Amino acid sequence: MDKRGGFIAASVLMLLSACGESTEPMTIGEARQRAESVAAEVVASDSTSLMKLQDCILAAKAVQSEYMLLGDTAAADTFDAVFRRCVGQGNPRLANEMFNAHTAQGR
Repeated sequence: MDKRGGFIAASVLMLLSACGESTEPMTIGEARQRAESVAAEVVASDSTSLMKLQDCILAAKAVQSEYMLLGDTAAADTFDAVFRRCVGQGNPRLANEMFNAHTAQGR
């Protein structure tokens, strides 16, 4: 399965799981906790394995997308800010590679 196929499959699974749950927006506190948890997984992943790292990053974007699908932009923004902060604290080099557009384009 190519990268787009994996992303589409993950998105479909998220939509299906969201259908079975309440459509009540997630709280900011939940978004913070989930961001910290997902960021810890990204930081702990084997950064020498590009596939494993990509899977962790894709999982993080999938969680953020849940908030957007629910229309909870405040929770999505909180998730993004906390995720970036936690990755930056846990692995500054990785955070620079992930979030600094100039670094990524310079390759």
